[in-house]
Amino acid sequence: MENSSVLRLKEAAEYVRVSDKTLRELAKTGRVPCQRVGREWRFLRKALEEWLAGTEPTGSGTSVVSEPVGQLYLPAVRDAERSASNGFGDTAFTKNREEPIHSWVPWIAGFSASFVGEILDRELSKELNPTVLDPFAGVGTTLVEGIRRRCNVVGFEINPYAALACQVKLEAIYHDPALIRQAAERIELELRSRLRHNGDRPNSQPPPGFRTRDPFFSPRIEKQVLLAKDFIAEEKEDWLRRLIYLALGAMMVGVSNYTYEPSLGRRVAAGKSVITDADLPRILREKLTRMAHDIEAWQVEYGKARRRPVNRVINDSYLTGAASRLDEASVDVLITSPPYLNNYHYVRNTRPQMFWLDFVAEAADLRQLETSSFGKFWQTVRSEPEIPLAFSYPELEGKLVELRSLHPEKRAYGGEGWANYAATYFNDCARFCEVTARVMSPGGLVVVVIGNNILQGVEFKTDEFFAHIAEQHGFKIQELHRVRKKRTGSSIINSSVRVGTAKVKAELHETAVELRMG
Repeated sequence: MENSSVLRLKEAAEYVRVSDKTLRELAKTGRVPCQRVGREWRFLRKALEEWLAGTEPTGSGTSVVSEPVGQLYLPAVRDAERSASNGFGDTAFTKNREEPIHSWVPWIAGFSASFVGEILDRELSKELNPTVLDPFAGVGTTLVEGIRRRCNVVGFEINPYAALACQVKLEAIYHDPALIRQAAERIELELRSRLRHNGDRPNSQPPPGFRTRDPFFSPRIEKQVLLAKDFIAEEKEDWLRRLIYLALGAMMVGVSNYTYEPSLGRRVAAGKSVITDADLPRILREKLTRMAHDIEAWQVEYGKARRRPVNRVINDSYLTGAASRLDEASVDVLITSPPYLNNYHYVRNTRPQMFWLDFVAEAADLRQLETSSFGKFWQTVRSEPEIPLAFSYPELEGKLVELRSLHPEKRAYGGEGWANYAATYFNDCARFCEVTARVMSPGGLVVVVIGNNILQGVEFKTDEFFAHIAEQHGFKIQELHRVRKKRTGSSIINSSVRVGTAKVKAELHETAVELRMG
């Protein structure tokens, strides 16, 4: 067993997001997998992941899963090969790593540009000046592909760092790449000059509210980042300042002592060495130069258009903000992927960018994002009184009853807490369908990429549940396209362990739910 896989009490408490005192009590009463070493407690990371997932640690027993609750009628699910031939290809965001514009920002929770492009190319021949909406815009894949096809685009994104990425990408096509190249040269020369004067202290300061177990940046790198922030603050052009800020945010974790594995964690805990120094002036220059090249190529492809499409990026929750910002029947195509029912903490994984780029000042500022996010998080609802479904759906209610009955000894950490999380998630699905039914034009296309999930050994066919919830709100189910099997990101919830403990075998997959507004 490698040392990097073993956590001390404070590390483990931070990992599962409880206080040291709470975790110590859980350890003393045997409610969390751990080992006593002298006066200290040791926690195996893998065992904690299994425990968080709601399963018993390996070797400690098998969770019993009853037979699946009966389902309503659905069209046959198309397999991946048949779906691809019909314009529903692989959704993997990793394809974007080499794509101009799309590759600017690493983002685990997204889908591929080719997937979006194929759907738009199939659909847009029917519309003149259509409007494309992404209610969970992420870093802008749907929006960029819409603009490339001269559509009007609207995106909602609650995360301010991701919203910045959307804004920068959409406005980039209208600016001169030569100005970006000049800025790239200036920032390298200026940072090197300031670094040569060791007595020069940055005006910018590390964000006081951002706390990590290990220093996020090593001292030499931190100084470079702060000097880069000084340079950016001096830039007079708003659009260029935003673009350089995005470039800094995109490479920030890469030069830090933290890493995505796939969730944000310490490099040393992942078996990687600490980064003591980096050539940030060169890294930023190369990043900005690549961005300028992408914009230039995009402008050549785009050509001279008679009409400049409307683009809007709204840094707000779609569920609460759409009513005041979108007209009824104003959207022709919606392509999106909401957060999954896997408790992946999207907010936590952009904490460095949100603090260091001055979107938030204190940890309490993140609470609003957590409680306003689609589906919330298990941590925010697990201790609440029982949360019921806000609508009638007997099959889903049966699954929730089954889940709530599991591991009562764990209380909020057992089936009770996870059932609250699942009920909250599906309530938000219903709210999403309600809002979307109002803004979609008659016959409008809705494509929602969503995955099934496993909670405490119980499979939730989230894609099928979502399709039926949409049907209750006036949508017609066209197809369920199985676009990915053994999806990337299954490591987030340790799916092999979850499936392995269940008597009913299940495989994590992603489905593109294709709907039409009736």
